[in-house]
Amino acid sequence: MFSPSALANTECKALRTAGAQQWFPYAFNEFDGKLKATGIAFDVLTLLSQDLGVTLKIETGLPWKRIESKLDAGELDILAGNYWNEARSRKWLITASFATDEVYLVLSPSLVQTRGTEISLNALTQYIGVMPRGISLGEKFDSIRSNLKIIEVKDHDKMYEMIRRHRADYAVSPQSAALSHLNAPENDGMQLSQSAISSNNVHFAISAKSKCASLFPEFNDALSARLKDGSIEQIINTYNLTR
Repeated sequence: MFSPSALANTECKALRTAGAQQWFPYAFNEFDGKLKATGIAFDVLTLLSQDLGVTLKIETGLPWKRIESKLDAGELDILAGNYWNEARSRKWLITASFATDEVYLVLSPSLVQTRGTEISLNALTQYIGVMPRGISLGEKFDSIRSNLKIIEVKDHDKMYEMIRRHRADYAVSPQSAALSHLNAPENDGMQLSQSAISSNNVHFAISAKSKCASLFPEFNDALSARLKDGSIEQIINTYNLTR
């Protein structure tokens, strides 16, 4: 889609990327003989790197905070999927969005029984919550997070274990990431809140210190073109998401 000559003057020969380990279906890890990063964001990045004529190098197994610090330092070029955040956008170049993701509360059985599945964000101050460590779940939730009693954990499985053991009343999770856990028999009685607490556009983020930062306009053009021709929609549809 893009002439290699247009990229000849850039120092960018490869895009170094990493992403979340448990954010199904956007960026998550699978083990098939070795650890493999997969998901919509990596599939789209693979397509766009081919369009731009650069090699895509994926780092796996990095915790989220380490990914952020490497992106800040220019040791990673591009983040495979994130929500827009004003503070981050001062250090990162945020691309056009390629998907929309909704964040829900996962309510414990006792909370479901006593409150139903409607609970306001303001009412959360009287409960104990749990969420994945180090991630942003959108500006709306981040704006009230400091007022909440909320515990951060590394693994999503741990969130549901804490609810089962009555150590937490609710979890905060993207809907798609929560659904597989809620289908497990041991989590019977847990429910998603009826309404999403936020709806967030999913972007890529390019480090402002990256040698590939000069590709930002071409990257956005390639992303826009693939959104228009339906290629990204086809990738999303392969994950059989509930609409």
